[in-house]
Formats: sequence, structure tokens, C-alpha cells
Amino acid sequence: MVDVFIFVYQCADAFALLALSAVGLAIVFGMMGIINMAHGELMMAGAFGSAYGYQAGLPVPLAICFGGVVATILGLMLERLVVRFLYGRLLYSLVATWGISLILSQGALIVLGPSARSLPTVLGNFSVGGVSFAYYRLVLFAIAAGIIAGLWVLLRYTSFGLHARATMANPVMAGALGVDTTRIYMLTFGIGAFLAGIAGGLFSLTAPVQPNFGASYTPIAFIVVVVAGPRNIVISLTLSALVLALVKTAFTMNFNILIGYTAMLLAALLFLRLAPNGIFELLLDAQRLLVRHPINRRT
Repeated sequence: MVDVFIFVYQCADAFALLALSAVGLAIVFGMMGIINMAHGELMMAGAFGSAYGYQAGLPVPLAICFGGVVATILGLMLERLVVRFLYGRLLYSLVATWGISLILSQGALIVLGPSARSLPTVLGNFSVGGVSFAYYRLVLFAIAAGIIAGLWVLLRYTSFGLHARATMANPVMAGALGVDTTRIYMLTFGIGAFLAGIAGGLFSLTAPVQPNFGASYTPIAFIVVVVAGPRNIVISLTLSALVLALVKTAFTMNFNILIGYTAMLLAALLFLRLAPNGIFELLLDAQRLLVRHPINRRT
């Protein structure tokens, strides 16, 4: 029974890590077609903002929100100065944002120095069968699920979500119908930056905050987003993070963490081979297969 709880707990922890790392990047890629190589640096900005906010006297939750605001301001500046000239130019956006990531990381190293800052670990631990578990890991899972649910509500039931989906489907037609696509792109990038900053702030409680903070999360985010694909962002992101979390946890528990990450990467490559347009394509293929070959049931 304890082994089952450990597996579920570690799956939830891995899902939170993958989903929170990738959600901001998924918004930008899925809705704007921009490969933001500076995503990790936005997370770094959120982590530093959270650390400085806490040192200035803010409670931990407010410090994390402050980190999200810092990342949002930085993201909006990047969108207005650079990214808005690169819509529809995928490779150009990749190279430009990669250059921005180098500037931001090295700039942070020069301005803020190499020393690490940290926030206190909160909430404590609990025990099951003599094994200790951190409450904060469960909180991360709950926050990840809440962000995904909130994102679904935003895109499904608000006027911004309607305009954003229209812009994503056909920006020329959306513009002809009166949608301010420039504003939609700016707000979308700002939301992606905010979510990246919040993720950085949340992770700053479990990792040292330094200029290369985002480097360890960027590859994870890209793996999740590539497997998810650009279609149906919320469902695809959830499925991608869940499947990869199950693979990582199963191999980590049976072998070690290196094998777990390797297995996750190999699973991502397999999904790319089976569904180049994302994991949602597999669901559509399965639905078509069931329609063509329905399962016979006894009446």
C-alpha cells in the first residue's frame, strides 16, 4: 500500500514539475507559433523577483505573485521590442529568442552576481508507513491543476479566449472581423510570461535562485510542449505532462532518476514518431478508428 502511495505521490510531483515548467511556453507556441527560447530566463526573472520580494518583507505567496509580475513586465517588453516582428517566422523567432536568453542570463550574472538566493521551504512534512513526504509537493500539484483549469476557463468562456482562438485559427480573418490581433498577441505573450514567472517563483522554494536557474527547466518544458503539439492547448498539455510523468516515475522508481529522464526523452521521441502534430492527434486517430470499427456490444 505504501508503494502505491509513493508511486502516486511521485507521479503527482512529476506532473506538477512538467506542467508548471511548460504551461507558459505552451501558450506562446500553441497560440502564436513562436518558439520562445528565452522561456527559462522568464522563469529565472520570476524566481529572482520572488526572492527579492520575500527579502523585502512580502509573505511567500505574495512574493511568488510579485515574481510573476516581474516576469510579465519583462515578457511584454520583449514582445513589444523583438517578438512582434517575428510572427509567422518560426526559425527567426527561435534564433532571436535564443539570443535574448543568452543576453538575459549573462546580464543577470553581471548585474546580480553568481551567488544563489533562496526562499524558505514551507508547510513541512507528513509520514506514510514510516516514509516522509513534503506537503509542498502536493501543493504544487494542486496549483498546476488549478492553473490548467483556469486556463481552460479563460480560453473557453471569455471574450479574450474567443478572440484568441479565432486569432490562432486564422489571424487574417480574425482581423477582418474586427479582432485586434496585435493586442491579442501581446496579451497572450504576457500571460505566457506571467505563468513562467509564477512557475519560477514556485520552484524557487525547492532550488537555489541563480542566473542559470532556468537552464534546467527549459529542456523539460520543450519536451512537454513538443509532445503536446499546437492543437487544443489545454487538453494536449495535460495529456503530455501526465503521460511523461507516468513514464518518468515508473523508470525512476525501478532504476534511478537518470534512467527516468532518459525514458521520458525516448517516450517523447516515440510520440513524435507516431504523432508529429502532437498527442491530441493520437486521440483523434483513436476516435476515427472507433468510428470505422465500432466495438460490437451485446444487446
